[in-house]
Amino acid sequence: MTGILTFAGRGLAALGLAVALVPAVPVAADEVSDTLVIGMTVGIDNPNIWAVNSTSEWTAVTLQYDMMLKFSDDDLSAAPSLATGCEPSDGNRTWTCQIRDDVLWSDGTPLTARDIAFSYRFVIDQGFSYYTSYFSPQATFETPDDYTLVWKSPEPTLGPDVPPWLYIVPEHIWSEYEGMTNKEIKQASTLPTVSSGPYIMTEAVPGQNWTFTRNPNFWGNPPTYEKIVFQLFSNQEGMIQALKNGDIQIADGFESTLLPAVEAIPDVAVQRVVADSWVNLAFNFGGQDPSSKPLPALQDVRVRQAIAMSIDKQAIVDKVYLGAATVGETIVRPLSVFWHLDIPDDEVIVYDPEAANALLDEAGYARGEDGVRVDPSTQQPLVIRMPTSNDTPGSAPAGQLIASFLNQVGIEVKAQPVSAGKMYDMQQSGDFDAYIWYWTGDPDPNYQLSVFTSDACGDLSDGCWQDPTYDALVAQQATTLDQTERQAIVHAAQRYVYEQVPAIALAYPNALVAYRTDLVSNLTPVPGTSGYLTPTYAYTSMVTATPVDTNPSGDAAEESSESSGGSNDNATSEAASASSSGLPVWIWIALAAVIAAMIFGVVIRRRTSAAERPDSH
Repeated sequence: MTGILTFAGRGLAALGLAVALVPAVPVAADEVSDTLVIGMTVGIDNPNIWAVNSTSEWTAVTLQYDMMLKFSDDDLSAAPSLATGCEPSDGNRTWTCQIRDDVLWSDGTPLTARDIAFSYRFVIDQGFSYYTSYFSPQATFETPDDYTLVWKSPEPTLGPDVPPWLYIVPEHIWSEYEGMTNKEIKQASTLPTVSSGPYIMTEAVPGQNWTFTRNPNFWGNPPTYEKIVFQLFSNQEGMIQALKNGDIQIADGFESTLLPAVEAIPDVAVQRVVADSWVNLAFNFGGQDPSSKPLPALQDVRVRQAIAMSIDKQAIVDKVYLGAATVGETIVRPLSVFWHLDIPDDEVIVYDPEAANALLDEAGYARGEDGVRVDPSTQQPLVIRMPTSNDTPGSAPAGQLIASFLNQVGIEVKAQPVSAGKMYDMQQSGDFDAYIWYWTGDPDPNYQLSVFTSDACGDLSDGCWQDPTYDALVAQQATTLDQTERQAIVHAAQRYVYEQVPAIALAYPNALVAYRTDLVSNLTPVPGTSGYLTPTYAYTSMVTATPVDTNPSGDAAEESSESSGGSNDNATSEAASASSSGLPVWIWIALAAVIAAMIFGVVIRRRTSAAERPDSH
């Protein structure tokens, strides 16, 4: 009888497969979704890769494009991507890189070394300073064949060993924009995107949502989700409510004031990202636009130092970020442990309103009858126009605190909350005296340092500070191959900025990301275990992410059937499931009985035949 039971069990399993061939009940959209929705509150205004100015827009770029060498998932060091490797020669003046030969653009066009050479040359020729900090203006990029890139520089360089945070674009798309102005390029329509990454941007509604569709030609492991949607919310409370309701699976970035409420939501986990960013108070030095009129007082280093002394950074950490941040010091974030400079205690600009008042008096900015200090050169009250970003966590409340601090030393501040897009426009035109901005950094310090150089003025410079001493330090570190020597120069550059105060690093906030554990799984943080779940440095998490089946009752029934040695429960379950496809239940039961009888008959005949077979011994 054991044999019969064994065969019968297999027969019923076969029956289950037979019934499964009929139309199944469609899975409800709220059970297993093929769309991953990520909530954001930072502006998603311009889908053009060359016009990004917010963390959300950088996330969108990372999702679509590859770099030649990428940041590794573990520690953000250089790792193979479009290039399998690069070798130096000629005293690190030449780097030869081998490019993968199996990559297609999303439109089916082969990706070659020429696309990489074009991308590098394009950003140099167009003056996109964010990217050009990685290259000498005299660098050349040769392609002896379709899958070899030769990168030559007049001076020794770290080359691709410091992955240029430059995403490779298709030459056959962007070559038509060569020779156009920055403004014309940034206004170009780019949809649908032609990309090499796991997703293609297929729809963009500025200020509302962006939709990404799986790239059928993606060269890596294909992602599970068919679509990813970035959904913009006007406020963080609305985003968190959507997370609670299950309307979104991920809430990307929210203020620490909401942390207790988020952690109280069932089936929600919070990823605390070790700070790789800083909140920055920058001053305007002019030079962005002919209409820019920098405030004379802010050109005086004593005034800037007095402002730094007037700001209680610990109060910002405690009141704005509820302790989920550390006090800011230098412009290289602490996450870059090797490169970050910890200012010695005896050199720290401490919160000292009394010393600030004394320094302002020394600089000649006496208080008027209303208590507001007066500029001796213009005889005008010392009033600072300070826009803050209402899209950036902590920016607006930090601005209010700073206004109160500076009021205590006789400086009036007009804090004006604006959108991230408006903030960018004001920064580009120089229409501000000071502003609060949120900077993220690269694993390597080169970019973080370069945004304060003279060359960055008119592009991504904070306030067009131009100082030849600082420029020389940044240039020197970029060509220093010995890491210890380079570290010393990087530290010197940080110290110089700290002393000259063209900007003030207010705080290093932690990034907070929440997600529904009952809706999405297999999110891979980058870097390491305390990194980002959204595509900040790499798109890894969006490739590994999988939806969670919220209604696995069918699977549970099947597992129960197998554990019991095989019963009719599985077939009954399958038949009952199929009955909802439109046919009466009795038909499916009858069909199951007929198939079971047929299989049983086959089993009996096989056993009879076996019994009649002569013994082989």
